[in-house]
Amino acid sequence: MPKRRLSGHDATGQAPHEEMAGNPRMMGISSRHFLKLVEDRGVIGFWSMDFETGHINGSVGMYRLLGLPPSTRLTFTELLTMMHPGDRTLNVDMLAVIRSGQPLDRDFRLIRHDRTLRWIESKAEVLVDSEGIPRRALGLFIDVTERHEARVIVEEGWRSYRSLVSAIAAVEWRMSPEGRITSLETWDALTGQTLAEADNWGWVEMVHPDERDAALSLWAECAATRRPYALDLRIRCVDGPYRTYLVRGAPLYNADETLREWICVLVEPAAIGGANEAPPLEDFEGLGVAHIRAARAILNWSIENLSTESGVSVSTIRRIEQSAAMKTRLPHMRALLKALENGGVRFGHGPNRELTISC
Repeated sequence: MPKRRLSGHDATGQAPHEEMAGNPRMMGISSRHFLKLVEDRGVIGFWSMDFETGHINGSVGMYRLLGLPPSTRLTFTELLTMMHPGDRTLNVDMLAVIRSGQPLDRDFRLIRHDRTLRWIESKAEVLVDSEGIPRRALGLFIDVTERHEARVIVEEGWRSYRSLVSAIAAVEWRMSPEGRITSLETWDALTGQTLAEADNWGWVEMVHPDERDAALSLWAECAATRRPYALDLRIRCVDGPYRTYLVRGAPLYNADETLREWICVLVEPAAIGGANEAPPLEDFEGLGVAHIRAARAILNWSIENLSTESGVSVSTIRRIEQSAAMKTRLPHMRALLKALENGGVRFGHGPNRELTISC
């Protein structure tokens, strides 16, 4: 805040109380009315200090904010003793700063006499005499506890989110609504592909050729419907082999419900399932449409039932059951396999590695 002179006049040379007295619309209204209106919110208090005495003279709102009786004599030294020990040493120079004529803008924690802790924002400006010598300080205290607590909640939530993602995800990335990658963490370490190489759909080159079309098709469908997606993909790792990862993605929205971005994770194989997890689909080389129909018959499921349980559309299931080509539909086949197993069907191998179905 700038320094002000003690005269209390504005740029026209007229004192504030004179301006009110000369304005019929302001007759009967004083600065006390405005002060009460502001301070009744309970989060603002005004104060002044004469440098000769060193005493702080406060408004009713200031004493209410500090949790002190209005008759309390207060100095900067006493104010420092009320500060949280962690903030006290950082603000021991407050009096020296304003005595030097500099404005003040500080945040600190205050421990009131009832032992409640409040965050206070302190602002002050210095009044100088006709010779430019600082004589008095004017300031206000603002209770900003809710703002600081909200910030702490956000920070703690972010740290928890980062810890969780780091624990379960091999890769995390974000995409614009159009599919442009805006951030991609640890992908280069997993695949050897840089962000620049992965952008503009370059990441598809790291997906197994048999699953690329299905991945792009599912993304297009989810981008159009804005629903979360999940599928298994074999990713070529930097050390050479393909490994299966669970890919999950979800849309994030702005306050006005417009789509802001997609957030996606690649879950490490060790995090998928448990000790009793069924063998991966690649182990069932003989799995075909006849087995899907047989499994449905065992469970007495219609195509509509299977669609509901698997999340695969009715039309897609019909196309699968009418076709012998499976390689481009591995994500869908995995979803169907999982749904049938959840329903009670068990796929396995017989003595001669033939595919078996049981219930």
